[in-house]
This record gives sequence, C-alpha cells and structure tokens, in this order.
Amino acid sequence: MSEQTYMNEGIDSWNSFMLLYNSALKEMGTKVEILNDEFQHIHQYNPIEYVKKRIKTPESIVKKLKRYGYESTLENMSKYVNDVAGVRIVCSFTSDIYRLTDMIRAQDDITVLSIKDYIKNPKESGYKSYHMIVTIPIFLSDRVVDTKVEIQIRTIAMDFWASLEHKIYYKFEGNAPEYISRDLRECSSIVSMLDAKMLSLNEAIMEAKKEQGDPRPESWDRNAQAHTGDEDEDGISIQEEMEWNLHRSDLENEDEALNQASVQAGKKA
Repeated sequence: MSEQTYMNEGIDSWNSFMLLYNSALKEMGTKVEILNDEFQHIHQYNPIEYVKKRIKTPESIVKKLKRYGYESTLENMSKYVNDVAGVRIVCSFTSDIYRLTDMIRAQDDITVLSIKDYIKNPKESGYKSYHMIVTIPIFLSDRVVDTKVEIQIRTIAMDFWASLEHKIYYKFEGNAPEYISRDLRECSSIVSMLDAKMLSLNEAIMEAKKEQGDPRPESWDRNAQAHTGDEDEDGISIQEEMEWNLHRSDLENEDEALNQASVQAGKKA
C-alpha cells in the first residue's frame, strides 16, 4: 500500500501521516547501522563516518509546495514532496558512497524510485552529493504502507561544503552576490581535489601495507576506519594505549609471580 492509498482510506490527520515518516526514518536508520556493522565484521572497515536523520518541518513543506505551485494539502505533500523524511550518510571516501548505494539497492524490501548523482554531475552551484528517493515498507497493526525516504550520501568534505553553502545562501535568502557564488564554486573544486587526493592516499597506504605484509587488520589503520579523534600527541589512539597497558600489566604480573615462586623455592632449599 502506498502513502496515497493510506490517505485515501481516511487516514488523513497530520499526526497519522507523520507517524509513517518517523517510522520510515527508524527503519532506514536500522538498515544503515546493520550494513555498517556487517561491513566492519567482514572487511574490518567502517565506510560510514556518521548518519543524520530529520523530518522536514511543516513550514518547509508548505514553502516547497508553494514553490511548485501546489496547495498545502496532505495529498499534495504525499505526491510532490519526496524528502519529508531524510537520511544523510557521510562517508570517508568517494568509493564508499558507491559501495553503500549498491548495498542499499540490493535490499529486497527497498524500492528505488529515482537517483540523482550530483557527484558525477554537480549542480551549477558546485553542490555534490548522491541522492536516492526510495520507499520502505512500514508494518502497522492492520496494513503495510510503503513510505518515501530521501537518502543523501556524501563525503565529509562534501558535507562541510554543503553545510556552509546552505548557511551562506540562507543569510542572503537565496540571492547571494555573484562573487560569493563564484568563490563557492572554486571551493567546490578544491573539495573534489581533496577527496580525490585522500582516496588516492588511502589506496597507496593499503597497497604499501600489503607489500610489507602488515599482519594488523585494516581496522588498525586510522586512514581506513572511522576517525574517533581519541588520540594523544604522538598519534596513538586511547584504545591502543589501553590495550598495550593491559598487556604490559599482564607481563609484569607474570614476572612478579615468577619472582615470588623463586623466593619460595629458595626458602624451601
């Protein structure tokens, strides 16, 4: 059952409609978390840095419908506003973006309605991201309702640029001076170069590790896992330091036990 059918059956209150979109966000969030956990389990690597979820405000929905030339009704919201529920997935590298899209599209209960690849085809403003409009089934007590969710997937650098661009244009109410728009486009090119350079660097690091026969799993490589920021001034993570301290403590305990055994043996002698 679609959102439209759900509404046509008399379920037309705002709160009932929002229940669908909030449930869709929960379902999609769980799916993304499971995919990330599975990837970590199989490849010892986290492709996702962080995930953001949001429900579009009533004001934003009304504004979008007016911009499209439609009246502010639940029926029009269901038909013409595809991003009432939104999930943003932020990755380390551009290669992670396309891995994730393949994994999401492979889900049997997800239907992909549309795809817009603004990475290969950036917007005129310089905006880059990968967008998917999908439907996900929401199991209610007496029916199943396929509900739309917009998924945006981008790198950390793309997310940084998009966040600042949004704030800048919001201050100018969408009419920023040309020189600001030009500078933003230049920054977008720099972001692309940064993403390409970091991807190349990561691939070089992984190749070097293979040649050296590094026995450590990829998850030990901070260039290939989600960065936690928990590092000391020498670049050693707190987790690694704790593990080493525990290991060193075990060795010291073993030495102390051997010394005590030697002393006891000497007394008996």
